[in-house]
Amino acid sequence: MKKIMPVFKDEKDKVIAVAMIITSMFLVFVPALLVVLFGKNYVSESTYEISKAFFNLELLLFLISLIFVIPVIGWVLGTILGPLMMVFNVVICIINLCAVAKGGETKIPVGYEFV
Repeated sequence: MKKIMPVFKDEKDKVIAVAMIITSMFLVFVPALLVVLFGKNYVSESTYEISKAFFNLELLLFLISLIFVIPVIGWVLGTILGPLMMVFNVVICIINLCAVAKGGETKIPVGYEFV
């Protein structure tokens, strides 16, 4: 589990982090990827670390969901694990959204880091 204590330079960094977390619930890893690719020079270090952690989490969930395209086995697993993964993603995003909004420590369960 990766723990990050956010220290924002200004209100813009907080807004970027909150917007990235909210849109990650619906657009999977794309918002975090955009912040990782283009935001390194424009956001604070903690916002960049949060976006890297969310990118790793969302990419891991996306790669796991690719198993669901395998005929029969994937369909059974997708029926069971698909909704559970969606609920897990939303719960993690909401918990971290509240932590970022309050300025508290964010906890992102990342087992493997791609970036």
